[in-house]
Amino acid sequence: MNNIKYNILFVPKIKDRIKLGLIRRKICKKVFSTQAMQYPVHMSVISGGFHVTDYNKFEESLIGLLKKEKPFEVVSEGPNSFVLPEKFWTGIHINRNVDITNLQYKLQNIRNLYTEEKKDLKEGQLHITFAFPAKVDELKPIKLPVTKFFVDRITIVKKVGGEQASYKIHKHIKLDI
Repeated sequence: MNNIKYNILFVPKIKDRIKLGLIRRKICKKVFSTQAMQYPVHMSVISGGFHVTDYNKFEESLIGLLKKEKPFEVVSEGPNSFVLPEKFWTGIHINRNVDITNLQYKLQNIRNLYTEEKKDLKEGQLHITFAFPAKVDELKPIKLPVTKFFVDRITIVKKVGGEQASYKIHKHIKLDI
């Protein structure tokens, strides 16, 4: 198996990513946790990172799917962040809607076509993480600068190296090209 790992994410537009990134940086510093910083600010849309057997065919399949998909909006569950001390987590909860759920299943199927490690989609709470794992007992929810996100593209992130390496944005693929 190769040393390159991929994941498929929704990464907010740059102006929103900057606003959320500043909050995440402050929170991570306050709670002494940097694990969330290994990714760009994002919402996971499939289950976990993976190695691909043929990257070119994988990307071609993604482009083929996404050009047929229409952009849509997702919204946070409220105007403030969530703090979950029992899960050592703080961030934004995103309301699940039929558009994101349908897209997740399609992306998971493509992921499973091009990897040896097949996984089922976990329909857990959609979220954008500020800090995890972290001792967040002392944190209070904060007012979010962004509560609506326009999903008009999907982002492939890439990690080269071992588990300690960080994922970097590899490519954005627009919906409805």
